[in-house]
Amino acid sequence: MPRGAPDSLAARHDFVTETSPSKRYGINARRACWDAMEHMLRRERRRAIFTGRADLHVHSLYSDGGQMPEVIVRAASGRLDVVAITDHDTVAGALRARDYAGEHPELGVDVVVGEEISTLNGHLLALYLSERVPPGLTARDTIELVHAQGGLAVAAHPFHPLRGVARGYRSIGRLIPELPLDAIEVVNNAGVFSRLYDAWAALRNVEWMLPVTAGSDAHDVWYLGSASTGFPGRDAPALRRALATGRTRAQVDWSWTAAKMPRHVHIQSRSVLRFLTVCRQARLTG
Repeated sequence: MPRGAPDSLAARHDFVTETSPSKRYGINARRACWDAMEHMLRRERRRAIFTGRADLHVHSLYSDGGQMPEVIVRAASGRLDVVAITDHDTVAGALRARDYAGEHPELGVDVVVGEEISTLNGHLLALYLSERVPPGLTARDTIELVHAQGGLAVAAHPFHPLRGVARGYRSIGRLIPELPLDAIEVVNNAGVFSRLYDAWAALRNVEWMLPVTAGSDAHDVWYLGSASTGFPGRDAPALRRALATGRTRAQVDWSWTAAKMPRHVHIQSRSVLRFLTVCRQARLTG
């Protein structure tokens, strides 16, 4: 370096341009490598923050899923740190899964008691419940009941074409700015076209800035963990803190291929039949 040359990045850059082309190439190549390495380290540090994986939308045989809660917990072991059982309008399966996970800590799975509630404005996910929240109320009244027992309310697939909205009521997707929601599901791996309405939910959330969640919406353990919520930590309390502070990441680990379609159609057909059976039983007993 010439005598008196300032030891700053800009000055070093100016000096490099004054060297021979071959020397300049070597110096700039090394600098580019260092910049690339620094970028990779920054990216890995960001990834390291979200060490936990949670699937926050899973159905069991207690509604229209394909397996008993114990089977789901065992299937989650090694795939997930936290799983939320969110059966339609019941928490019985979730409570059973939580008890089973508590009896088998070697599985390394925490269970969040949840429910996918059929409100008049569409489906609402409730997490960290202690008891069932009844269906058939407005979204606002439902959220109040969820919060009253210390739970969290999440807008479930708010722009899915089949949202379960009662005639004459606005959908939760349209009501999001007016509702005291705790989070929004921006990744829901329910089907081939999920990416379309997921992308719209993520785009709209740029305006609302709600904490984000992801769920497989699994009606069979085959899908379990195909979409997951990343968070700092490894257990249900850490996940709750992350949701409260907006430190979650929604991601999908699945690709829809032609080879998967026959099994997917079979599972979905079975799920629809079971859902209709559950609805019929609910009408008869209600």
